[in-house]
Amino acid sequence: MKMSILILFVGLFMQEQIPYKPAEEFDLKLNFEFKDRGAERNPNRIEMDLTNREAEKNRVTGPLPYLFINLKILEQQSNEIRVKIIENGTKNVLSKKFDATTILKLDLGFTDDIKDRVGAYEYAVIFLDGDKEPVSRIVIYFEKDGTYLVNGQNRGKI
Repeated sequence: MKMSILILFVGLFMQEQIPYKPAEEFDLKLNFEFKDRGAERNPNRIEMDLTNREAEKNRVTGPLPYLFINLKILEQQSNEIRVKIIENGTKNVLSKKFDATTILKLDLGFTDDIKDRVGAYEYAVIFLDGDKEPVSRIVIYFEKDGTYLVNGQNRGKI
């Protein structure tokens, strides 16, 4: 019994990581727009027991920075047939066939929400072969201070 659990446990840790897609094969651009937070709120929603920071955010009016990411694949490998996008490690955002002419536009939301972990702060763009097996990936991660990483490399701050 102990041996089978040990083998299973070791097997989980020895799984190969999906390799990162080389930086030369894609172009990633941040696109900021200014949006009014009040326009997207539901007027019938009642919010109670807010912390001071959350209450302050609800009082803010006027345009706030809103982030989109445009991801263009410059070089598609022959075995990259499909793309799957996972938000925050759990939520499937997109899964479809693609080609090199496709520009993926990711809607991340308000920059303050990204930093505060209220909205999406991590995207994994996974390229799949015809059998839906992972071939390569691009990981976009935002730290709490606004620093963003692409495949583990620092690309700046929002």
